[in-house]
Amino acid sequence: MVGVSGHRDLDPDDITRLREAVTDFVQQLKQHLPDTELRLIVGMAEGADLLVAETALGLGVPVEAVLPMPLEQYAADFDEKTLAHLQQLLRRPEVRCVELSASAAGAVSGPHTREQRDAMYANLTDTLIRRSSLLLALWDGRTSHLPGGTADTVLRYLGVRTDQYRDSVAIEFVAANEEPENAPRLVYWTPTVRSGASGEAAMRPPCYLAGAGDRVLQLERTIPERLRRQLAELNSYNLEYQQLSAGGRLRAPESLMASLPARPALPPSAMLEDIDAQYGKADALAVYYQRRSDRLFDLFAFMAFAMGVAYLIYEKLTESRALLIAYLMTLLTSLAVYYVLQGKRWFGKHLTYRALAETLRARFYLRLAGADQRMDAAEVLALSGIERFRGFSWIGFVLKGIEAADDSLAPDLDSETRGVEEAWIEGQFRYFTRKVARLERASRRVKHLRHFLFVAILVVISLLFAFGEQLHRIDMGLGIPLKNILTFSMGFMAVLLGVWELHQDKMATRELLWQYRNQLSHFAHAKLQLTRMSSPARRNEVLVELGKDSLMESYLWAIHRYHREHEPPAA
Repeated sequence: MVGVSGHRDLDPDDITRLREAVTDFVQQLKQHLPDTELRLIVGMAEGADLLVAETALGLGVPVEAVLPMPLEQYAADFDEKTLAHLQQLLRRPEVRCVELSASAAGAVSGPHTREQRDAMYANLTDTLIRRSSLLLALWDGRTSHLPGGTADTVLRYLGVRTDQYRDSVAIEFVAANEEPENAPRLVYWTPTVRSGASGEAAMRPPCYLAGAGDRVLQLERTIPERLRRQLAELNSYNLEYQQLSAGGRLRAPESLMASLPARPALPPSAMLEDIDAQYGKADALAVYYQRRSDRLFDLFAFMAFAMGVAYLIYEKLTESRALLIAYLMTLLTSLAVYYVLQGKRWFGKHLTYRALAETLRARFYLRLAGADQRMDAAEVLALSGIERFRGFSWIGFVLKGIEAADDSLAPDLDSETRGVEEAWIEGQFRYFTRKVARLERASRRVKHLRHFLFVAILVVISLLFAFGEQLHRIDMGLGIPLKNILTFSMGFMAVLLGVWELHQDKMATRELLWQYRNQLSHFAHAKLQLTRMSSPARRNEVLVELGKDSLMESYLWAIHRYHREHEPPAA
């Protein structure tokens, strides 16, 4: 999702250069995203907006036209010829038109005052900032007090201007001495000449901007490496889904919409279907890679067990050279499999796609309740620190793609909140209750096995101390004394327990149980709170807090498990 902001009063002599610059930018993005839908969000104002929209459509890129007010009122800002051009573009099938609610900016139906129209343009700026993964700006590089103007949009997007800090002092542009790794947002700046102004801006080549202080913007001439990596990972996500789906290797995507209880009315379905489609994709990929990584961990556990048993047999029962060969072949095979498959990142992808799926699940139910605008999933991502791990930083791009076009449109809070309780809270409460019970039973079995092996080993050692010589003289056949059989049995049990513990550590079973218990606690607490509340607003506060807590648990779980993939098999 690429937002667009630019001046209305472009210099006619600069139009050709700007169109070429926009074409280069869009083609550059398409090269990085050959398997990913690219969409531009444009306010469709006269000048830069219409130029970019027309150029993008000519390159086969769909446009979402987000009008700051209903078209019949927006028409007052256009002359007759330009309005006809706008209406022609809006009729194209590749253009999806959204008219922002005037009430969101404090305006009412009928003629608007200058202050009300300014508020609606400022609302458009907020929408672009909220929904854009990247901003394309056709800007002259000068500051302005105009709310919702190009300078205001660029500076707010980069975090240089806020509601508390609105100074319009000159901006300093500095060359990037190093990669702006921590810059959460980037603007692709195409310097623009305005009608009647000097052509100095046209002398600057297009570049990427990152906020670097109250008055400082950092310039990057080429695409930043972090953005390049994010685009590559985003495209890989979509490509994998396309290929695996075409090959019939994914299970049928789970649908959150299908799990909803039958209700007489739902919010506009497009608002939920976008999230549901992305959730189904992320969940199917997460399950696919979880199965792959689990099988790999099972294989390494089996190899470690086979090596331990081969060593014990060689040491205690028979010194056969075949056992040494089997030991060596198992070791080399396990290392070869590890080094061949580590680049596939099955486990890391499972964690990434599961984190994305759980984020989309929370957003789906919060949107159903009309409360998703009150939870900033990107902020929770940043607070968890998960974005700094390889393979996670592109998740925010998907979240931008499912943002509501107009977050002022909310369903009836009371009816939908209760639907969310039934579909989300009750369902997740039952799910985590089952998972915790199952993992606790498995944990108890391992605990009992550990106690049994400990007692068995003590008994064997006691027998060896008391009757070592006698046991050595008792032949169990094939020249193997009973003493060796007992020491082999003791070692076999120790190897069995050690390999099981290694396997559970690689699978991060303890962390999983910890996460499930915490999740169960959050959902149980929310369930209890909702039984004591009748106010729709207060009930939505509980849902928002539950969404934040649940997402943070999912992200922390992924962080705890992340490094399991990057450890070689400890055979």
